[in-house]
This record gives sequence, structure tokens and C-alpha cells, in this order.
Amino acid sequence: MKIKKTKRQDSIPSLVERGFAIHQQLALLNDEFKQIKERLKEEAASRPAEHVPLLEKDSEGSQWIAVAKGCECRIVFPDAKVKTEFDPKESDFTTIRSLAGDHFNSLFRRVMLYRPTDRKTFRSQVNNLLAPKVAVNLLELSTSPTEPKTAWKSRIAGKEQS
Repeated sequence: MKIKKTKRQDSIPSLVERGFAIHQQLALLNDEFKQIKERLKEEAASRPAEHVPLLEKDSEGSQWIAVAKGCECRIVFPDAKVKTEFDPKESDFTTIRSLAGDHFNSLFRRVMLYRPTDRKTFRSQVNNLLAPKVAVNLLELSTSPTEPKTAWKSRIAGKEQS
């Protein structure tokens, strides 16, 4: 008995072939894209004087904006994240407590571990309450490094970023 193939069934191999070709192209493009992002991140990191503040009022950090015809790329450098908890058994805890001094209870609250009283305002509280050198040391011990991020946008012709 002969089975009839429909046009729909005949198109399946061509869909598979096209899908595979696209998959291969995407893999190549993704590799190239990763390399471009890394080069731009390296360039941005080497130009700290060109960094500008983030636009969102709740965001802490800076960004570097690279402009090309009809598009831009923003390399975002978020400030180090404030750690969510501090274990009194850890070696850094004694130093953190000492650096915070009399302001320790204003900056941290005890829950089984110590946590910043308010993660959004922690950095500004530390800077307002402590001497600059002490504040830098405390923030170093109570934050975690973050990775730069990349954001791509189309640009409206004739409208330049200020």
C-alpha cells in the first residue's frame, strides 16, 4: 500500500534544514556578540572618567555610553551589592562592628545574623554617619562585587543623547 505524502509533510525536511541553518548562524552570531560585549566592557572599564550616573533614582552605580549611527550601547557598572547578612562568626564581622562603632545598631539589625537596616539607603547612611576612610572600609567589607551589564537601544534619527 502506497502512502500519500501531503505538501505539508514534504515541507518538514526543508523546515528542519532551515531551522538547523538558523541555529548554526545564531551560535556563530552569539559567539561574535559575546566578544563584542567583552571588548566594549573592557573599553568602558578603561575610561572611568567618561562614566555618567545611572538615570534611575533607585539605581546606584554608573554607565558608559558608546554611540554609533542610529544606535547606542550602555555599559552599566552597578555599585557593589550590599550583602544581605553578616555572620558574627565570620572573621570580617569584628572589623565591621569596629568600623561602624557607635552607629552599629543604626546600620545593622539582628536577625539570627546581622543585616543592614535598610539596603536601599545603607550606602548613604554609612557615608553620612562615618568618617570617609572608615566608611570606605566598612562598605568594602559589607558589599559584594557586581558585573557590568550591556544594554542595546535603537536611536531616533536626529535625536542625540545629552
